[in-house]
Amino acid sequence: MTRSLKVSEVFESIQGEGASAGEPAVFLRLATCNLHCSWCDTKYTWDFNNHAYEAEVTTRLVDDVWRQIKAATARRLVVTGGEPLLQQAGLAQLIHQLSTDHFVEVETNGTLEPKPELSRRVDQWNVSPKLSGSGNRPGLRIRPRALAALAATGRAWLKLVVADESDVLEAEQLIGELAWPKARVLFMPQARTRRELALRAPFVESAARARGVGVSPRLHVERWDGRRGT
Repeated sequence: MTRSLKVSEVFESIQGEGASAGEPAVFLRLATCNLHCSWCDTKYTWDFNNHAYEAEVTTRLVDDVWRQIKAATARRLVVTGGEPLLQQAGLAQLIHQLSTDHFVEVETNGTLEPKPELSRRVDQWNVSPKLSGSGNRPGLRIRPRALAALAATGRAWLKLVVADESDVLEAEQLIGELAWPKARVLFMPQARTRRELALRAPFVESAARARGVGVSPRLHVERWDGRRGT
């Protein structure tokens, strides 16, 4: 079956966050999201009250997207959003068509269970459940069943965006409730600009060390001040 994807943008850069930060990658940013975070740095993928849908979203055939990814230099594909798992059928078809030398990462907010065909093929899940500071209701942003399914793959990292002490305490509680291995947990500073990153990074690094978890950089913010598509 020929399927399509709602695409925000496709570009090559380096992975800026998570366990594979610094690796060359081709990014597929999919449009639409089931959460609306107050501090989101990609609101153009879902906030169509303030961003024109027609200008921001292109509906593309999976084969067309596959050809673009195949032609890219990088062999690492990072699928991000928005929330990519809202488009699982098209995404599964795309990933199935990729050769095995492509390493596939998927960034997800952890509210949706991956289909078996995705669960098997994705090499790395970057799971970022949202804390209360995001402005989303608890029942929407925390879905234990979906988080357990992602953890069960054995290939998932928990990446928690934190800004202050209350976020850290909430993150610590969530890690315990999920029984997520601390070796696969990262705290990441909430930051959309270099200035915000510089202000928050020392606190987040200290909080992570005190709790025995890792720290995720935000290289795209550090190097390009959060400019889009870089």
